[in-house]
Amino acid sequence: MATLTGNDGALKVNSITVAATRSWSVEMSTDTIETTIMGNDNRTYVKGLGSFSGSADIYFDPSEFAGSDVTFNPTSASGAVGDSALAAVFYIDQDASDDIAFQGSVIVTGYTVNSSMDGMVEASISFQGTGGTTFSTTSNV
Repeated sequence: MATLTGNDGALKVNSITVAATRSWSVEMSTDTIETTIMGNDNRTYVKGLGSFSGSADIYFDPSEFAGSDVTFNPTSASGAVGDSALAAVFYIDQDASDDIAFQGSVIVTGYTVNSSMDGMVEASISFQGTGGTTFSTTSNV
């Protein structure tokens, strides 16, 4: 049985590696639609629409607010919260020969900066997927 560690993970947004990623999560879910009719003692369901969402925790980097890499700048026209969809790749394991990753289009729905007296300044990003997500375990993504 193969096991993986989080230190081989990574996050890319619009083909730019987010250098200071601490963690990320992706949740996939599917709605269910009730189809129970009168006379049944148990509820029945069919599959509904699917979706994915998640979050990422990064070290805050002031350079996000200048230059061409403005992916998570909440004040930027090209990286604003709720702006257009961004291409995201969530690497579980990234190496030179094979990658294991989820990928899909996301809309940033929240950006929170956290600062404490005795720690690093961090940012938390939340997102909603638009369309589906794919999972790849073969070649470099």
